[in-house]
Amino acid sequence: MNDIRWFAPNRYTALVTSELRKRGLSVAQEGDEPARLALSMSGITAVAAWRYARRTGCPLVLYIWDLPPQATGTGSYDWVCSLGTTLLRIPRLTSGFGRRRGYYSRLRYVAASAAEVWVPSGFSGELLQRRFGLSARRVPYCYDSDRFQPGSEARESPPMLLTVGRLKAHKNHAATIRAARAIGPGVQVVLIGRGPEGPALQRLAQSLGVRCRVETEVDDAGVVRAYHRARVAVCPSRFEGLGLTPVEGIASGTPVVATDIPAHREFVASAARLVPPDDDVALVQAILGALDDNPPNPASVRELTIPAAADRFLASLRPLLL
Repeated sequence: MNDIRWFAPNRYTALVTSELRKRGLSVAQEGDEPARLALSMSGITAVAAWRYARRTGCPLVLYIWDLPPQATGTGSYDWVCSLGTTLLRIPRLTSGFGRRRGYYSRLRYVAASAAEVWVPSGFSGELLQRRFGLSARRVPYCYDSDRFQPGSEARESPPMLLTVGRLKAHKNHAATIRAARAIGPGVQVVLIGRGPEGPALQRLAQSLGVRCRVETEVDDAGVVRAYHRARVAVCPSRFEGLGLTPVEGIASGTPVVATDIPAHREFVASAARLVPPDDDVALVQAILGALDDNPPNPASVRELTIPAAADRFLASLRPLLL
């Protein structure tokens, strides 16, 4: 029997599994063989992990990254019940969640039935209590510390402002473009990510006369090179549960400007320039200052490396595996 059946929707959410195996745990990422514990590393896999735990009779741990305000900031979850391994949802007539009601309502049901719920930050824990009425254990995850390290590439000229992340409204990538316009023709912008905001961001850059590349097809090595070649990593997001971009920038030795939101304060406040959300003037001033900054010390995010996260996971898992 394995120790853990690990449910991960992507490679990133399985980064710590190799380290946990080195520490003596047997971790399966596929199959239906029994395990002593099921761990879902995302709401995307929550229902599948719940069904597995139900079938095999093992406890479930659910990792919830965040509860976005645009989806769960108003209204409440629908009532959900189980019939065997099927979850049945009874929608509210009024005052349901604004978006993806079925997804978040089922997620809440799975979270309420889990042995423990884990979150990456104190802010995510507060949101879970506020939206779902549930308590959680803070177990910060990691960035890909095997990939993101200081490099020797020459910084691009003219100076490049880099923003990495999904091209969605709450990421506020447009703020980086507006800042570049205010600074002048001496800077360029590279946006790396995918999402519905891509065409609008390209139109904005064209209308403002900003030299901007929106790159939607970049491999892992290309993202690393972009951090190394950027003069400043800009993270203007209005909301994050963890906030990987500023962490990756600091780990890569690139000066970082980020919004002063809870997740950024929690993890990168000592190594990044923080500015109020949606304050374009403050963002421009911070970027101008960061253009002359020395590289940040990657040691400031050492607690978010893969080995450090594996240590936290192991300490939290041990009582559940007894």
